[in-house]
Amino acid sequence: MSTLISPRMFDRSRLALIASATLGLAGIAFLGPFQPAAARDLLQPEPKWTVSEDFAKTKKARINLSGAACAPTSPPLSSCVIVNDDKKYAQTFTIDGTTLRPARVVRLMPEDIDGDPDAEAAAYDDGYFYVTGSHGRPRHHPEAENPASYTLFRYPVDEHTRQPDFVSEEDVKGLETTSRLRGVLKTLPPTAGKYDKPLEEGGINIEGLAVRNGRIYFGLRGPSLDKRAFVISVDRDAIFTDDKPLHARSHHLKLGKHTGIRDLAKVRNGLLVLSGPVNDQAVKPAISLWGDDGELQKLAELDISSAGKGAKAETLLVLQDDDSGPLRVLVMFDGPENGSPLEYVLKR
Repeated sequence: MSTLISPRMFDRSRLALIASATLGLAGIAFLGPFQPAAARDLLQPEPKWTVSEDFAKTKKARINLSGAACAPTSPPLSSCVIVNDDKKYAQTFTIDGTTLRPARVVRLMPEDIDGDPDAEAAAYDDGYFYVTGSHGRPRHHPEAENPASYTLFRYPVDEHTRQPDFVSEEDVKGLETTSRLRGVLKTLPPTAGKYDKPLEEGGINIEGLAVRNGRIYFGLRGPSLDKRAFVISVDRDAIFTDDKPLHARSHHLKLGKHTGIRDLAKVRNGLLVLSGPVNDQAVKPAISLWGDDGELQKLAELDISSAGKGAKAETLLVLQDDDSGPLRVLVMFDGPENGSPLEYVLKR
């Protein structure tokens, strides 16, 4: 049996459909702009940070910031250092709320020496700041040798202020240096065969540094082998001697295809790992926890869109790691001037 629909019934039905659609669109507008599922899964940064003034001394240095570390102080974050992979100096800074305040320069090498340290990472431990060179060939001129990059530096700080007790704007003062890691990289499997090769050919390149429990950990951006990235560790104090055994070890972290380590940072129960592409592959930056139990746990993939076009996450700095609140970190970038710092709050 068929049912007849009157014009009045049709109009009422049509109005109901229009009202329903209107309410649906209003609901979408109320919930905010549509985001693809992949974007919603990325960890969003906290409100934007600022830098009180430019980092020293040139724009080229400021767009190549590559590593930072802070000493434990009271008040917190009042003694930090940042490095760049273009010049022969590091720079101290402090953190005031959500503002970075650049301070004095720490000279790593004399200006008149050929090459540069290609400084890629910094760390603090037990009265010393540490800075490491890349221990690899220059990225943009792989045909050139750069012996200066095969250097690890450290300098002491005052036990109360955690500041260096020297000024070294132009002259090198107070530094210890060593190139002993070069011998380790030449011989320690499974990455030894990649020693002194360009990064684009799978060569060794250090970009992460952390010091914990008497050992120094070097995170390798490359090579990536069978979805594994590598960390090389040595005895902290032996590496600054001529003859003490280094007790070198190679550790592998299954971070994924074409994925390397961009920085390391010490926390209470292990090391945080900032990962990203070895070269320019479509790999999202992420933070993982490499725990004391040896397990690797991915904590988050990061939304870095507000850092600017072409920004590459290269610096991981721990802001808070205690029982009083969440695990807070600051990520800074190669590309934007002054690092475009972004804060992320992690769950672990």
